[in-house]
Formats: sequence, structure tokens, C-alpha cells
Amino acid sequence: MTACTPGWRGLALAMLALAGCASSGPEDDEPVVAAPVIPEGVEIIGAPDGQSRDVRQTAEEFLAQFESTGGRAAYVDDAAYEIERLLLERGYAQADVRYEITGERAATITIEAGPRSTIGEVTVVADALCPLDEDLLRAYVNGPRPGLFGTGDMLYIEGRVARAASVVVGDLVALGHLDAEAEITDPGPGPEGGPVPIRLTVVARERYVVGGVDFEVSESDVELSSEASATVASTLESVVEDEDGEPVAFEPRLTGRLRSALEDAYGRAGHPDARVTVRADVERETKSVALAIRAEPGPEVTVTEVRIVSEGDTKESFVRKQLGVEPGATFDASELREGVRRLYRTGLFSEVRTRLEGTGDTRALVLEIEEAPSTDVYFEPGYGSYELFRATVGARNRNLFGIGINGSVEATVAVRALRFVVGLTDPRFFDSNLVADYQINFERREEPSFVRENIDVGAYLTREWDRRTYSTVGYRFGRSDADDIEVNDDSVDEVESQVNIASVFLSQRYDARDAIFAPSTGFLTEASAEIAPSVIGSELEFIRLRLSHFWFFDRGPDDVLGIGFRTGVILPAFGENEIPIQERFFAGGENSVRSFRESELGPRDVNGNPIGGEAMATLSLEWRHVLRGSLQSALFADAGFVEEDVSEYFGFDDVRYGIGAGLRYLLPIGPLRIDGAVNPDPRDFEDDWVIHFSIGMPF
Repeated sequence: MTACTPGWRGLALAMLALAGCASSGPEDDEPVVAAPVIPEGVEIIGAPDGQSRDVRQTAEEFLAQFESTGGRAAYVDDAAYEIERLLLERGYAQADVRYEITGERAATITIEAGPRSTIGEVTVVADALCPLDEDLLRAYVNGPRPGLFGTGDMLYIEGRVARAASVVVGDLVALGHLDAEAEITDPGPGPEGGPVPIRLTVVARERYVVGGVDFEVSESDVELSSEASATVASTLESVVEDEDGEPVAFEPRLTGRLRSALEDAYGRAGHPDARVTVRADVERETKSVALAIRAEPGPEVTVTEVRIVSEGDTKESFVRKQLGVEPGATFDASELREGVRRLYRTGLFSEVRTRLEGTGDTRALVLEIEEAPSTDVYFEPGYGSYELFRATVGARNRNLFGIGINGSVEATVAVRALRFVVGLTDPRFFDSNLVADYQINFERREEPSFVRENIDVGAYLTREWDRRTYSTVGYRFGRSDADDIEVNDDSVDEVESQVNIASVFLSQRYDARDAIFAPSTGFLTEASAEIAPSVIGSELEFIRLRLSHFWFFDRGPDDVLGIGFRTGVILPAFGENEIPIQERFFAGGENSVRSFRESELGPRDVNGNPIGGEAMATLSLEWRHVLRGSLQSALFADAGFVEEDVSEYFGFDDVRYGIGAGLRYLLPIGPLRIDGAVNPDPRDFEDDWVIHFSIGMPF
């Protein structure tokens, strides 16, 4: 069966295209874009196989200048130099590029690339005091791996190998091994190319420690308060001694960190004019470094006035509350920094500048702020294999009433869905660390075997514990309907599928990804629990649990391994017997098991209509590879199940699979994506293969 697909001829063409893109890399000679234009009078001869496109692209700009300037030879010389540099970086260690001016605007560039060289056996010899292990030391020498997913032999790049010893020494010195030495033994590339054996010898020697601290405060009429003295002493101790009171290892960066830490300590203690100098005197015989610190504290400053300069609509009382600095208080640099951070976190200001005005021990704090545009209207087109074409239009205002309240209205219209959301957000609920959200939601969506229609109102409180961790509690009340039900099953009744639902829930989110749309490292975990008892007004009583976890592993400069897991269960509770179809779990589709169409994995009635279940789980593995620029390929395997009864969750008797490949083109709004997946064991009412078009990663 081939529903949802363009036919077998279309499938063959699509899979051939995917295979061709997945097997191409940055060194293939098939151009992804139009070949660079080289002036008619210039000829480039001898580019090695797989490199001609990049060679031409490297030379294009210089040769265009050669032609436009009437044939200045310097531009051809530059082109030849850059071509040779490119080939050296690609492992052609014996590359030689020459040129000849043959006319007024004519030249010939001749390339003798020679054989390609690779990294052979890398022998590492390091003394016992070296803090870097052998694998890490080899990485200083290693070159890139060409080919699909970086499976080719490691390229020998002469310049990288030659610099390796000095880079190793620089890193060891930064770790406190001031007498470190390193040497590379490299016979160079052989006439036939191939592997080049390399030997890296490292002598780290003893690590230097902080041997003593001479701290001196300049003579002045300023007398530090006991609090300021304690703050400075504590900062100094924390930087130059470890937890056991022993001297810390000396690192050259320590002087800068110490100077910044002490000036900040003085600033926190009310001395904004403090200046600190740190000199490091190396004592080779004792393997120690003596620190000489000189401090000029300046006066202790009291803030007599907080003056706000702004031409925006934000109320001054709101700005003062976020800043948190009161007139009459001793100046505190950390308090001021935190106040500025709070102002930026509101998202209302494009620039916040502070300065102390005046001299002596009493000064005015001047706050100059520039407001960012608070209102925007947006339109976002989209496409999904199931909902088909969709468009989202909305408007946001981040500063309602001039007190930082956010308001939004958004509508999404798709071929098979309609959504409408009105929201109000207070990012500082009662001046606390809580974010309050109030929403009205409406959704109508054509599912494969019924039409889902929900309308609800909700109130939610979110606490951001740090930049990665969020907790949310909330309450919602609404109407849940299923219309036009085509299912022929005793567990599904259209009348009983129209219910009022009131629920409370708790969710936890931890996001350690390095990017949102196309992460390469880190993970994202989300878990939630929802309870709907009759005592809070719910006609349907249940407990619903959800968990998702996504891992991302960087496997080289062009490759990422992603693993995605989703699961959920809904339990009839407090005497409830049946879960209506629109509240059940479904799986299959562009972000699930991709060998199935939307929501068609799992139990079906006698006519093949999906009926959903009380439990589901899906697992996806995906290898993503950068082909060129924003274009990526992907190989993936999906598995998952939907169980009609939650008691069958751990049976694993009905796991279904999908295997496939895809392409992604990265855009600012998310990647354009095409995935083709095969069902290795199709059953009745299931497709042999499915192609999905969408925007966004599957996880």
C-alpha cells in the first residue's frame, strides 16, 4: 500500500536522491550549487579528483580582480598561493602550484598536487608529571577525517603537525607547567604519499605553585570598614588557596582573575573606584611564583539619588523595582549588576547603562535605558505531512500597562487543523521568581478516525531555578469533544466522548542542549504528571504521566548522533472505567515512528481505523551529517508501540519499527525536512513505506 506517497516511481526517485546526497561530502566533484565563474582567459590545470570545485571557488575572487584590473599579476599570485594552501589543508603535503601570465588578461595556473598523505602511527612519550593523557596529546597532531561520517583516513596537514609542539607547550604553561617542553619528530611525507609516522615527546616538568602573597594597600585617608576588609581577605584567600588551605597551582591567567576578583570585592564593599595591580615573580629554584598585589581602594560611596533617564513607556516605578538600588545605601557593585540583569531579562530594554555621577563619598546613580520595540506582529508559514500547509499569524506586546506584562494572540490555520490561543504572562508574579501564565486555548483537528475539538482555560506558575531547570504547576478547565467518530469498537462511544475536564499538573524540564533547532551536544528531559479528580470539577477522572528524554552526541565536526525517547500513560482513576478516544495516546508520523502515517501506529478497529491506547512509547536513533553548509543528511531507525490497556505496557508484544533516511536544510525558523522510512514488517492496513515533509527536527 502506498497511501500518503507519490507512487513507486516517486519513491524510487526520492530514495535515489537521498542516497546520492547522503554519500556526497565536501570533497565530491558533483556541485551542489553552480560552479564558480573563472574569467575566460584563465585556465586552471591539474586539480586533483574531488577538489576542482573548491579549487575554483578559492581562486574565483582573486581571478575576477585579475580580469577587472587589466591583468595585474599579483592577483594570480594570490590565487595560486590560496590554492596551494587549500590543498595542503586537504592532505596534499607535496602540493606545488605555479602560474604563467599568457596575455593581457590571460593566465594558466598549473597544479601538481602529488599523492595524498595521511597520519600514520602517532607515538606519544610524556613524563609522569604531564597532566594530559596520550589520547588528548594525539589530538594536537591529528588531522580531519574526510568521507561520509568522517570514516576516511586522518589527513596529514604539515602546518598543523609542525605547530603541535608549540601548542602543547602553550597549553601546559597555561596549566602552570612553566618549564614545559615538547618536540615533534616528523620524517615528512614520502614520495608515494600514504601514512606518515609521528613522534611527540613531552616533558611537562613540575607544576609551579603560588609561593607567597605580598598584599599592600596604598596610603590614603580611606579606612576600610570591617565588612570591606573581610570581603577582600576572603576573596584573596579563595583565589590563592585551595579548600585545605594549601597553595594553589600557579597559572598565568591567575593574575588577571585575581585583579578582577579583588576589584569586584572592593566594589561589592562600596568602593567603585578601586584599582588593583598584580605582579607575578617567578622563582625557578623553588618552582613557585610570588604575587605582589597593590590596591588603591578609593572612597566608600553612598548612593544619594537614583536618576532614571528614559523616553519609553515603561513606568519608572517598575524600573526602580527591578533595579533594586535604594537611595541612602552604600554602593554595591554586585547588587547593581544583578539589577541590570533583571532589567535585561524582562526583554523590554535594548540597552541599559549605569554611571556614578559626582566625586567623593556621596554620588548619584544615573540609569540610562533604551527600550526595545514591545509590539510585534508575525506571520509564519509551515508544512507538515499530515496537517499539510499551515500558516500562523499572531501579535505580541511585551509591555502591557508599562509594567512588563506580556500579552499575545495567535491563530494557526492548517488544512486539517485550526488553533487559537490568547495568553497573558506576568514574568514577575507578585515580584517573585515565579512566572504566571494565563491562557485560553481552542483547537480543532482532524485525526485519522475522528475530529478532536478542545477549548480550555488555564493558569500556570513556572519557577526558573537556573538557566536550564524549570518547574511548572497549573490548573486547567475545559471541554473535550470527539466528533465524526469513524471507529467501530465497543470502547469508543461518541456521546461519552464529550466531557468537561478539570485537572492540576506538575511538570519538570531540564534543558542542557547547546542549541534549540539543531543541537549537537547535551540533552533535554521533560516529565509531567496530571491529575483530574471530580472534586475539582472534572467529569472524566484520570491520572496522566508523560516523560521524554533526548540525547545529542557530537561525533566530529560534521556528525551528530541523536537519541529520542517519549512515553506516556493515562490511567482511569477514582472509579473511572474508560478513557474517551480524544484523550488517548497515538503514535506514528513525522516526529514519531516514521514508517507510519500520523497517529496510525497501534490498535485498530476491524476497518483499520486507529483507536489509540492508554500507553505508548517511542525510541528514535538518528545520525545527522553535514553535507555542505546548511544541508544535512540523516539515517535513522525508529521503534514504538501503543497499547490499548496500560497493563500491557511492559509486554513489548507489539513494537513496530521504521528505518529510513532524510535531508534537512537549516533555516532560522528550523530545518526544512524530508524523511523517507520503510516498514520492515508491514501488516494489514499498514504502508510499506512513507515519506514525510515538514519543518523542524523530529526531536
